[in-house]
Amino acid sequence: MPTNTKTMWTKIKDKFSLPQKQITLSVHSTSCNSLKLFDTHHDNKDVLIEIDQQDHTIHVTSSSLEPHCPIFTLSIGIFDILVLLVLYIVQEGTVITSETWIKMGCKYVPCMKPLYSKAEQEMYNAGLKSRCQSFLFPYQFFRFFTPIFLHGDITHLLSNLIYQALVGTLLEGKYGKITLGICYILFGFSANVMSSLCNPKSISLGASGAVYGLLFFCIIDNTLRIFTITNIQDKIIQFLITLLVIPYFILSIFLDVDSSGHVDHAAHIGGAIMGVLVAIFLCDMPAFITTRISNGKKRIQLIALILIIGYFVITLMIFYLFIPVHLK
Repeated sequence: MPTNTKTMWTKIKDKFSLPQKQITLSVHSTSCNSLKLFDTHHDNKDVLIEIDQQDHTIHVTSSSLEPHCPIFTLSIGIFDILVLLVLYIVQEGTVITSETWIKMGCKYVPCMKPLYSKAEQEMYNAGLKSRCQSFLFPYQFFRFFTPIFLHGDITHLLSNLIYQALVGTLLEGKYGKITLGICYILFGFSANVMSSLCNPKSISLGASGAVYGLLFFCIIDNTLRIFTITNIQDKIIQFLITLLVIPYFILSIFLDVDSSGHVDHAAHIGGAIMGVLVAIFLCDMPAFITTRISNGKKRIQLIALILIIGYFVITLMIFYLFIPVHLK
């Protein structure tokens, strides 16, 4: 294998296992020594040196690598597998019915808000309370979250786990397990809110909406990095990493990756919207964007935060105030 190709492959592999940790050192030196130190390190793309000629201070910023275990990504994958096993046990078989999904917490709007008319409530509430379980009925808000961890079968689970593990490992290495965990829940929440708005009569479950959020977050993060790095080889690596997520979009648009009889595109759109907004809030923006306005980075983050909050307020208000619920 040629040396350049081998080096590029090693860098791609390191992206999945090793995050970059920035270490900054300040060294006081004479102007002559500063120039010598600069000559020693300036060819190393993993080292950034800033020289203050007035006080002869050298600021050395280097990227060091430390072992990284994607704790959240592994934990959520294992949890998803265990939940599917519980579903099989509850069902007493591998063919899971809609009744079992409803009982276990899938998105089912009649469990999440009262039926539209008093006549329907008197006629169906007793049966619905039995199907949905009595806890918090008919305002089972938790059904915006629990479908993230439910899957219809092993194929449905694996189609989500593969890209969840791929993208989750990349993002967790850079942003950490707590930030990624919060983002994952936000993406899944947004997906189920959008699904409830657009498909109030259907049952929905699965992590694909949350995975869509991760994918869009990852794509934007890696695309922006292309503008912030100068080495051509590193730019190619970022581009190749971005290309890895494209097959999931093709499968989810043209094939039934969820193996559930239909594809919940509304959930995918909801997860994607939140992925874009969170990426704008968290990602490092290139200078040609932030320098166009004063205090550009903070203003961009503030706008993204307002959009995130506004999105949830508006969609939840529409769901609870303007979406009628009928059983027939």
